[in-house]
Amino acid sequence: MNQGKPRRIRQGRNLPEVRADNLSVVLEALQKLQPISRSGLAEATGLTAATITHMVDELSAYDLLVETPSSERQIGRRPTLLTLNPERGQVIGVELSRSRIQVIRSNFGGQTLARLDRPFQPTASVEQGLTQLAGVISDIVDQDRPLLGIGVGVPGPVNSAEGVVLGPPNFGGWRNVALTAWLRERFGVPCWLDDDAKAAAFGERWYGAGRHEDTLLYISLRSGVGAGLIVGDRVYRGAHELAGEIGHTTIHVDGPLCECGNRGCLETLVSVPAILQEARRLGLTVGSPAELHTLAHAGDPVARSIQERVHTYLSAALVNAVNHYDPALIVLGGVLVRSWPDLTATLAEKVKGRSFGYLSKDIRIVQSVLGEDATALGAVAIAIDHILGDPHQALSASRAVLGGGAAQPFTPPLTAAPSTK
Repeated sequence: MNQGKPRRIRQGRNLPEVRADNLSVVLEALQKLQPISRSGLAEATGLTAATITHMVDELSAYDLLVETPSSERQIGRRPTLLTLNPERGQVIGVELSRSRIQVIRSNFGGQTLARLDRPFQPTASVEQGLTQLAGVISDIVDQDRPLLGIGVGVPGPVNSAEGVVLGPPNFGGWRNVALTAWLRERFGVPCWLDDDAKAAAFGERWYGAGRHEDTLLYISLRSGVGAGLIVGDRVYRGAHELAGEIGHTTIHVDGPLCECGNRGCLETLVSVPAILQEARRLGLTVGSPAELHTLAHAGDPVARSIQERVHTYLSAALVNAVNHYDPALIVLGGVLVRSWPDLTATLAEKVKGRSFGYLSKDIRIVQSVLGEDATALGAVAIAIDHILGDPHQALSASRAVLGGGAAQPFTPPLTAAPSTK
C-alpha cells in the first residue's frame, strides 16, 4: 500500500463553474476582438449562438457592454457590434513601490483619465504608509463617477488570493499586511492585489506590447529584478506564487550574497543598486544608470566594461528564460531599460542563436510599451478582469459613488496570519 503523500485528484466541474469558464472565454475574446458581433463571438469561441446570447444578455444587464450598428453594407439587417462600455464607471490602479505611489484612474475601457505620482517611503510605519495610500486614492477619484474597484501592484512576495503583502525585501515593516481588506473597508469597493511584475505583465498583455500574444514574459529591471509570465492569457503563479522570480536565479555561483540567502543571484549583478555600487567600487561618480550610460557612450572604459558585464549576465538569464518558458514574446521594462536606450536591441542580438534550436529564430524581445505606467495599468486590467469575471459579485460589492474626501484615520486590523498559499 502506498503510504506516501496522497495524490491530488483533479475534480469535476459543476454547472456554475462551467458557466464561469464560458463567461471568461467570451470576455477574453471580446477584449481582444472588440468591436465584434454576436456571431463573431460564437465563431471565435466555439460556443453556441444561444450560449453567446445568454452571456451577452448577462453582461448587458450590468451595463458592461455597448451595442452599435455595424457600418458595413450587406444584405439584410446590419449586425450589432459589441464593445466594453467605457463609461460604466471608474477603476483605480496603484503601484506601491520602494520610492513612490503611482495611481491611475481609468474608465472601464482602460483609458487613463488621470494619474498622480507621490514620493513614498515604505520604511516608515505601515500605518503612515496606508494612510498616505488612501489619501492619494481619495485625491484622484472623481466623486461624480461610480467607483467599481481598485487594483494594486506591490513588490512580492504576495498572497494575491487573500490580498496580503507577505514581506517584500527593503519594505520596512510590511509583513503579512492585509492590504485589500483594509482598502475595501476604507473605500467600500472590491480590491485586488498582485506582485508588481506580474501586474505589469498583465498590463502589457491587455494594453501594451503583448496584446496579440497568449504567452508573454515580462521582466522588470530596476531596484530589483522581477518577472511575470502570462500563459494562455492568464498569469502563471506556481505552487507558492513565486513563479517568475528570475531575479533570484543563480547566474554567478560564487557571486555576491543575496538577501534571499543565495549567492550570485541575477539581482545582485544587474539591478540598478548593484550596477551603481559596482560603478562606485571602480571609482566612477554616477548617481543613476542614465549617467553611467552617458559615460559609456563617451568612451569611458570603466563604464563600458560595466555595461558589457550587465549585457552578459542579462543575456544569459534571457537565454535560460527562453529555454525554460518558451514564450512567444519577452518584454523588458523598468528604469534600466529606459535609461539604456540600446539595451533591448543589444540583448535581443546576444540572445539570438544562443537559445535552444529554432526558438532563437522565433522569440521576440521588445521594450515595454507602457513604460513606467506598466504596473499601475496592469492593476487597472486586473480589476477590470475580475469585475468581468464575476460582475454580479463585484458590482454588488461596489459603492455607486465614493463618499468622503480626505483619508480617514488609520484603523486596525492590519495584518493577516502568515500565508504562502
